[in-house]
Amino acid sequence: MRSLILAFSFPLLAAGLAQQAQPLTLQAALAKATEQAPVQSAQTELSDAQASLQRTLADPLLTRPVRLQAEQRLALAQANLNRAKAQAESSIVQAYTQVLEAEQQVVLAKKSAELAQRNLEVAQIRQKNGSGTALETKNAQARLEDARRNQAFAEQALANARSNLRSLVGEFTELAPLATAPLLPERTLLQALLEQNPDVVQAQQRVELANLQAELLDPSYAAQADIDAAKARAEQAAAAAREVRRGLSLQYDNLYAQAQNAWRALSIQQALVQNAREQLAADKCRLDSGLISPLAYAQSELAAIQAELAALQAQGNYLRALYGLYAGSAGGR
Repeated sequence: MRSLILAFSFPLLAAGLAQQAQPLTLQAALAKATEQAPVQSAQTELSDAQASLQRTLADPLLTRPVRLQAEQRLALAQANLNRAKAQAESSIVQAYTQVLEAEQQVVLAKKSAELAQRNLEVAQIRQKNGSGTALETKNAQARLEDARRNQAFAEQALANARSNLRSLVGEFTELAPLATAPLLPERTLLQALLEQNPDVVQAQQRVELANLQAELLDPSYAAQADIDAAKARAEQAAAAAREVRRGLSLQYDNLYAQAQNAWRALSIQQALVQNAREQLAADKCRLDSGLISPLAYAQSELAAIQAELAALQAQGNYLRALYGLYAGSAGGR
């Protein structure tokens, strides 16, 4: 029996380990947004608002203002939940892309250190055969030390970035590369985002409640002064709602402009990285033909890595700006 249990357990364990070893994709990381504390709190409020509305509707003595307020609470809770999810996703996108960029920074730093080591060796050889000076060797040594320090900084930055992402999505071994960036949405999206914003929802709800309270006042039993005051409060609520819309509309315009600029920059960097890859391939052919030195080819490799990093940063900036737009907040660095 024991052997049967072990024989059955080992495949399950192996399958579990294999699943854990799978790279974490951005989509899988985004699915963790619902586990964030603000989202769970907003979900709890939504559930409570739903239950409260059901109790309110079952009240035989229900009045219009009480019903409206219960319905408004539910609508606002849903808007707050949507925003909490969008903000959690924005934070995850920022953390995820920063890990990928930090990984590429480490690759670049290591290649820079390798190149600095080669340059030092060349300087030492030139000094030895009389074609170089001791000062050139000293400068090459200083550049190598700088490159090693930069590599240490890059590795520490990567550790910090991984720790930050881990705090949002839990443990992971490695990250999958980013998929092709989604297209920039049409500008018509801004109106939908504006209407769903909790601040707009709440401001509009104040208008609706104030209008209802004014509507329910009848001259047969209410003083004219009370009726006038209720109408004034409704007008004030409407003015406040217009101001909220105006301010948020400007904010969404700015966020869209950031995403638009990031999209354009991404297109440029993608073209540049393609050029760098083609140049590297050409230099490899020249190296194999003996037309350039290994040191010159190493410099081409470094330039290609720099171009890859710039393209990755551009894609990260675009995704952060895009998800920042969805969340209604700046999504860049």
